[in-house]
Amino acid sequence: MNIAVSACLLGEPCRYDGASRPCDAVRALEGRHRLVSVCPEVQGGLPTPRRPCEIALSERALRVVDADGRDRTRAFEAGAALACGAAREAGCALAILKAKSPSCGSGLVYDGTFSGTLAPGYGVAARALRAAGVRVVDEQLFQAAACASERARPGALPPILAASSAECPALSTGRLVLRPLSEDDVEDVFAYCSDPDIGSDAGWPPHRSVDDARAFVERVASAPHVFGVFERVGAGGRTREAAASRAFRQRAGDAAAIPATGACIGSIGLVADPQRRNPDCLMLGYALAKWAWGRGYMTEAVREVVRYAFEELRIPLLSCTHYLFNERSRRVMEKCGFRREGVLHAAEPAPDGTMQDVGLYVLPAGEWRAARGAEGV
Repeated sequence: MNIAVSACLLGEPCRYDGASRPCDAVRALEGRHRLVSVCPEVQGGLPTPRRPCEIALSERALRVVDADGRDRTRAFEAGAALACGAAREAGCALAILKAKSPSCGSGLVYDGTFSGTLAPGYGVAARALRAAGVRVVDEQLFQAAACASERARPGALPPILAASSAECPALSTGRLVLRPLSEDDVEDVFAYCSDPDIGSDAGWPPHRSVDDARAFVERVASAPHVFGVFERVGAGGRTREAAASRAFRQRAGDAAAIPATGACIGSIGLVADPQRRNPDCLMLGYALAKWAWGRGYMTEAVREVVRYAFEELRIPLLSCTHYLFNERSRRVMEKCGFRREGVLHAAEPAPDGTMQDVGLYVLPAGEWRAARGAEGV
C-alpha cells in the first residue's frame, strides 16, 4: 500500500519549532510500504522554524493565523494542494498525519485562540485529502489499530494497511470462518449466487455461469475487507471439508491456525458507501446460501465483521441498507446493533428494473462500544 505520511512522523525536523515527532509505529512501515512524505506547511512556503499557527474555528470561512495575528491561509491552502496532489499521484488510499496540527490534524485541532484548547475539526491538508477520498488517520489512531491487530494475529499485516482482500486476515467465529475468496472457490460461489432468491433480495442478478462467479471473485471480492463465508468442519450442517479450504490453509501456512471448513456458503464485506461522501464510513453488505438461512449464521458473521471494523480498522461509522421487502436482512441489522435512519425512496433499480425503496441503517463506533460495555464484554 502507498501511504501519505506527515514528514515529522518520519523524523524530519519540519515542525513549527524546528523539531520532529518521530513515531516508531509509522517508521516501522519504511521499506515495506511506499511512504509519501508530506509537510504541507513547508510545501506551502513557510519557513522552519516559524510562528505557531492555528485555524480560527469560530469563523465560518477558513482562516489560518499565526501567533502574531498574521493571516497564513494562502500558504496552508497551497501546501495542502501540493500534499494532496502528491498523495493522489502515488495512488495513496490512506494518510497517516500528525495529530492536532492545523495542516494535518484529524478530528481535533487547536481552536485558534492559542490557549491550548482543542475542538472538533480537521487540518487544511487533512480536509483536502478527505475531499479527494483518501482516508486520514492520526498516528494515535493508527497505533491503536495496529496494536489491536497485533493482539489478534501477532506478526501479521494490520488490516488497516491492506490494499486487497488477499492481504486481509481470516476471521473466525464459533461456527464460521470468514476468509478472502480465491479462484479455488469459484464453483462454490456460483452454486449459491446462481439461486434467483439470493441476488434478487440484495440487488444483483443471479449468476448465469461460472464466469459470472469468477468475475465477482476477481473484481468485487478482491477488494480489501471482503470475505467469503465458510462453515467450520464439525459445526453442523454440511461439514465436508472443501479442497479450496485445504488449499487456502496451505498457502496461509500452519502459523495462521485457520480451521478447516466446508464449501463457501456466502460472502460479507465492507465497501465505500456510495450514498456518503465520507472516507471514514464503510458500508456492510452480505449474502448467504438459501439452505443456510434461519441458522443465525449471518448474524454471527456480521457481528465479527463489525468487531473487525471498529477494533482493527478503527472505522468510526458503519452503514447498511436493505430493500424494504427483505425482512431477513433487516432483522440481522437490528440484532447486530444497527439503528434505522430512514427510507431512501426510489433509490435504485432491482434486477427486474423496478425502482426500490431502501431502508437505511447506521452503527457508530461509540454506540457499539457503549453496548459492549453495558453487556460486560
